[in-house]
Amino acid sequence: MAPSTSRAASRHWEIAPPLLLQGSPYERGLAHGETLRSQIHEVVGRWKGELSHMYQMDADEAIARFLGGTDFVPAIRRWTPDLLDEMRGIAAGADMAWETILAFQLLDEMWSNEDVFFAGHCSSLGFPAHAAEPAYVAQNVDVESFRDGFQVLLHIKHAASDLESFVLSTAGLIGFNGLNNQSVGICGNALLPLRGCRDGLPVACIVRGVLQQRTVQEAVTFLQTIRHASGQNYIVGGPAQVVDLECSANQVVPFAPAGWRGVVWHTNHPLVNDDYHAWYKAEDNPFLPNSTARYQSMERRLAHPPQGTRLDQIKEILTSQDSPEHPICGSQGPDELYTRLGLFTFASTIMVLGDEPALHVSFGPPDTAAYRRFVFGQSAASS
Repeated sequence: MAPSTSRAASRHWEIAPPLLLQGSPYERGLAHGETLRSQIHEVVGRWKGELSHMYQMDADEAIARFLGGTDFVPAIRRWTPDLLDEMRGIAAGADMAWETILAFQLLDEMWSNEDVFFAGHCSSLGFPAHAAEPAYVAQNVDVESFRDGFQVLLHIKHAASDLESFVLSTAGLIGFNGLNNQSVGICGNALLPLRGCRDGLPVACIVRGVLQQRTVQEAVTFLQTIRHASGQNYIVGGPAQVVDLECSANQVVPFAPAGWRGVVWHTNHPLVNDDYHAWYKAEDNPFLPNSTARYQSMERRLAHPPQGTRLDQIKEILTSQDSPEHPICGSQGPDELYTRLGLFTFASTIMVLGDEPALHVSFGPPDTAAYRRFVFGQSAASS
């Protein structure tokens, strides 16, 4: 994958107010598409340029071949039918082909159907509630640099329901991760060595499906019930506990480090799930050292008691660059593997899962982009 043009090294990241989406699923998508139409056209144009480069063919032909060789719509219709309507609304509002918007949601699914590992560099961690500290779920979202400048925070309000969600996304996408006003939060890391299935539920729909659950137990049941379109690790948290699940087409396996009292962390290599692609060989995976280095960096840092609050410790971990080549915070440094791959830390999220759920988010690498705190029903503040 050739490096993308990026402004990550020089731009000043600012966080716009959340984009409020309410009403029926189609109405939510329509508002998303209409409000962000110009941004959607620009970021989709950049994405198509990447597809053309990767597959050495016209981007629309690549999209048609991918959708023709997979069958995700029945799974979306079965498990998260409202999101199918929301995607159709985005396409209509943005005045863009439905097939293009559908394919744009399938980031991890396109990665998982590649025989070459060229992406998937997110770092996640979760803490159960302890003493006076609430539970936390946190993540650095590392994706392609062409998405820089198109970060968006969605504020979803469901019709005929008191359920609300904050969802980190990019223009035209239904979401990367998020939390709801019931203090259920989720983040995910691609596990490309694990088997997926071409008729399963895509990751973006899984994230949004979890955010429609009111408890961690309901969220875990959802993750154990659906078919997974791609290998993925999910950390799901609630007011008291966090749960880590490595998910593949044939297995959903809990991961819990021994002796850590419910604390979990993960990067992009499987630790307990052995449902590998038939073609996978660890010795041929050039990105295993990167994932391992980030995992070990988090483990070393977590082994030391926090000097301040748990929130302070999480921010120190997510802004860290212990390895010049394999940092947790990918800010396009000259020695980073991310730079050579055209990747960067698109955003950083910290979900506070207490009586008053809150989201701390930075748009861009958190070592240079400030966090802001969002609470349901209140204005944002710097953090």
